[in-house]
Amino acid sequence: MAYNIDVDGLDSMAAAVEHNDIEQMRVANIKIASINLFNFIEPPLAYYDFENIYSHGQWQKKCQWLSEFLAHRQPDIVGFQEVFSPEPLKRIASEQGLGYFAVVDEPTLISDYIYRSPVVALASRYPIVEISSVEPDARLVAAMGLSSEFAFSRKVLRATVEVPHIGKCDYYVVHFKSKRAGLALEPKLFEHQPLESKRFENQPLGFDNSAPAASMKLHSETQLLTDQALGRWASTMQRGAEAALLFNGILVRRQASKHPVIVMGDFNDSLTMGALDALTIQGESIHSNDIKAAGLGHLSDAALAAVFAQYQLKDAYELFIEANLRDSLTGNTAFHREHRAATHYYGPKGSVLDYILLSSEFDASHGRSLAQVVDYQTCDRHLVRPEYERDAYSTDHAPVIVELALRS
Repeated sequence: MAYNIDVDGLDSMAAAVEHNDIEQMRVANIKIASINLFNFIEPPLAYYDFENIYSHGQWQKKCQWLSEFLAHRQPDIVGFQEVFSPEPLKRIASEQGLGYFAVVDEPTLISDYIYRSPVVALASRYPIVEISSVEPDARLVAAMGLSSEFAFSRKVLRATVEVPHIGKCDYYVVHFKSKRAGLALEPKLFEHQPLESKRFENQPLGFDNSAPAASMKLHSETQLLTDQALGRWASTMQRGAEAALLFNGILVRRQASKHPVIVMGDFNDSLTMGALDALTIQGESIHSNDIKAAGLGHLSDAALAAVFAQYQLKDAYELFIEANLRDSLTGNTAFHREHRAATHYYGPKGSVLDYILLSSEFDASHGRSLAQVVDYQTCDRHLVRPEYERDAYSTDHAPVIVELALRS
């Protein structure tokens, strides 16, 4: 008996099967990305100064870079920072399958067409069911000794996304205060004087105590050093307060909603520095007397750890190397921590400033986790191997991408 085989039909069936496999993988695996877009503003608007306007060609290249990045990497949820023009961003995201978009603030108009204070945004392949900004608790602001006018330097966006097989997840997009000096002294204290005209060798080492220091006019270099020292510390305090007050907001929401939590964005500091300690505080660091004072002294170490784990956030990179690289050729995870790729460069010095933090639902070591980190990418080609035509108007940060797989 002869059989007629429809080769084209088989090819179509194979293609359909392959397409279904890809779609199933897309549903099973979730990709989350964080991207600082570096002055994403549509001409003829300008950022910070009237000279900072992209030409039509420059703007097209910037948009093309982003579009190609999204098309290539295929993230499902993306947190954006440094957004001046949300509408063009929304269009680009939608064209790449990210049909849901959220923003809770708008940049500040300085004058005419010049803007400052870019905002954060989120785009998602899956439905966004709730959008809100996170506001600091006024009682805690007062208790911390902060001004009653304290606010996040950029509004924090919280978006609740309905994720397949996981359910509602709370995504927070942040852009903490930068390290740049955030304080300036009164102009009347400034005395411009050429450096070469000063005779330090004939001056006493100490100040004249008969004159109040606050009334002393400062030379140019003294003023600059003062501004930098105090300003950087002011920025650190602002950033630390933002991290602590955000963590409180996350805890309050988490206790009420029980939603898994993802925090992502430009943290403008290393997680290992003290200013951001609050975001990844671990139960082991809490003194036993404080535990007893909170009424938890009766719990065993294991029970206490389980209680804290529900609210702790962990760096997705750490979860990745712990879950996937423990048995790698290097033999331990210390190598991967030491060789973590930078997300930003200041001259030749690289730093990790961009992070994605995850709650216990995505920690493979947690008994009730729903998913685990199976991949972590720092997309730094445009920083370490740039091609002018392709990357000239990209961004000065490396996007980070986390891939989560449902646990069987």
